[in-house]
Amino acid sequence: MGHTTSSLTDRLLSWAVCQELAAGWRYLIATAVIAAVAFLRAMYITSLLPWLPFIPAVILLALFLGASTGLYSTLLASLLAAVTIAPGHDVRYLNSDQWTATLLFVLIMALMVFVVGELRAAYRRNASLLAESRRSAALLRQRESDLALLNSELGHRLKNQLTVVQAITAQIIKRSSSLKAAETAVSERLGTLARASDLLLISEEQAPELKDLVATVIAPLRVAAGRFICEGSKVKLPREAALALALSIHELATNAVKYGALSNDQGKVEITWGCEEEGDGAVRLQFRWRETGGPEVKKPARQGFGTTLLERALRPYFKGSISTDFRSDGLVFSIDAKVTPSPTVGT
Repeated sequence: MGHTTSSLTDRLLSWAVCQELAAGWRYLIATAVIAAVAFLRAMYITSLLPWLPFIPAVILLALFLGASTGLYSTLLASLLAAVTIAPGHDVRYLNSDQWTATLLFVLIMALMVFVVGELRAAYRRNASLLAESRRSAALLRQRESDLALLNSELGHRLKNQLTVVQAITAQIIKRSSSLKAAETAVSERLGTLARASDLLLISEEQAPELKDLVATVIAPLRVAAGRFICEGSKVKLPREAALALALSIHELATNAVKYGALSNDQGKVEITWGCEEEGDGAVRLQFRWRETGGPEVKKPARQGFGTTLLERALRPYFKGSISTDFRSDGLVFSIDAKVTPSPTVGT
């Protein structure tokens, strides 16, 4: 109970001392308090010295309202006290001892007001430093929490990246006809992964748009302008899903350069995408890669590494239909799936 009372007193004192009232209000409050003390003294405490009841009132006013208010209260209290002891309540008839006592009261109270004012200023500075310390501690805790989250996310990303690199390297080595071919294939795919990762790191505060991701992946192909037609709404994918899609686009582009629409001078690739909101609040991504104008396409007798990578890379993040259609007039790859987590969609 005592601790609770002390805490309440501290809060009230802190609130009162740290308040900054306008000068008019401070002097009005001081006048009312001193007048009330003078009235009480005249009515009930006539046996005491005229200045004594004003001392605690002046000290409290100086503490709560400031030194200037305390000095004003001192002068007003000395005047009212002098009136009570002056013959006929006329201060002009005070004798020398009464004047001396009055001036002594003013000097002593002025000194006390100065001391109380310094204490008040020290209390305000301490309160300000304490508040700043609490803000700094809260900020430090938030920074530590953010750093822990960042370290956790970094570890998660690194683990995922290493898993992807391991899968790519193992599959390429298994299917490559020579060490040189394997080296080239690994280098190409890791380069794509690095460029996509750079884009994601640059866009740390905001996920990159899908159009920027597509442009980043197809830029190193150095094909003639106009061979790619890219069109779609504003879509921002989660980072893991964006990396998976970047690898998939690279596989499609590599296949198009070697065997598909980009292997001649007439073929083109049309890349389109969009998002739709479903009734349950989920978001569904539609992505389509369509090749035209290239050599006649024949469905391979067995599933190649590119097709395997497309499926394995995308399945964890895209829940729905992922299909590769080997049409005779050009390969069509499409995604119609929910994204986990859902991307930010705009027009």
